[in-house]
Amino acid sequence: MFVADFLRELFGNIARYADPTQRYEVLVSAAQDHVTIDVTDRPRQGDTTFEGRHSGLAYYRERVLHAHGDWDVREKCGQWVPHASVPVDNAG
Repeated sequence: MFVADFLRELFGNIARYADPTQRYEVLVSAAQDHVTIDVTDRPRQGDTTFEGRHSGLAYYRERVLHAHGDWDVREKCGQWVPHASVPVDNAG
């Protein structure tokens, strides 16, 4: 359930915070030992806060890190770029 719930959170954030006139990308990849989710979107005009703006993401960050996964949220060329990779045993 983790991956489905996390994707629901990400798509909800895209709907609420991303610029609707710009495209977004969500990439989900699965390997034998982990699931990786990468997102790229452009925030709405004037919204330049990237890290820590969504309390839902803080919850998922803690879950990913607790499972010994990788977590990164950054701004790159004016886009919001979250990345998470979680071991399959914990991906639910």
